[in-house]
Amino acid sequence: MLNHPFAVGPWKFDETLGEPVLVENKGGAGGNLGVDSSPHLAAEMMKSETGTFAVHVPYRGAAPALTDLLGGQINFLFDPGIALQHVKTGKLRMLAVGSPHRAPQVPDVPTLDELGLKGFDADAVFGLYAPAGTPQAVIERLNAEVNRVLKTSATKERIIAIGNVALPLTPAEFGRKGAEDSKRFGKLIRERGIQGD
Repeated sequence: MLNHPFAVGPWKFDETLGEPVLVENKGGAGGNLGVDSSPHLAAEMMKSETGTFAVHVPYRGAAPALTDLLGGQINFLFDPGIALQHVKTGKLRMLAVGSPHRAPQVPDVPTLDELGLKGFDADAVFGLYAPAGTPQAVIERLNAEVNRVLKTSATKERIIAIGNVALPLTPAEFGRKGAEDSKRFGKLIRERGIQGD
């Protein structure tokens, strides 16, 4: 139950057209943590909403994508947090947060919504699933215990340190969020012609 992919990299926002428009600095290649990953979908959402063209460069995980971002082989990356240390040292610049709310790790970084992409929401929520037919009492107990752990200071601090936010939900809330995300991202996948490996 984590959220907040981040947009990081050597892109700049050009305000001369009256609204934020992404302008490429080095040719426009965007990395992601694998085809159909939430960072990939966030990048596709941004490209769709801005009309920006960028070459899609899938990686097998965050580490090689980050290495290429630092080395200048790609221009941007929607990242779940691995780049935070490099933002703090000034090696990378975080332009925006892809969620509807500012992130506690970088409260001065605006959301893409604030920069003009109204309603932009690329949050990905992760959760715990149980097999169909699991008794409701078991589901309620698991939910209560997971949420109890998510509310502890140690867990919240660790989740924030890796670029996410703990989001305790009830089973019904998680189900609704999953259905909303499936509809929203499903539409994007169909419109952009995204195909998995």
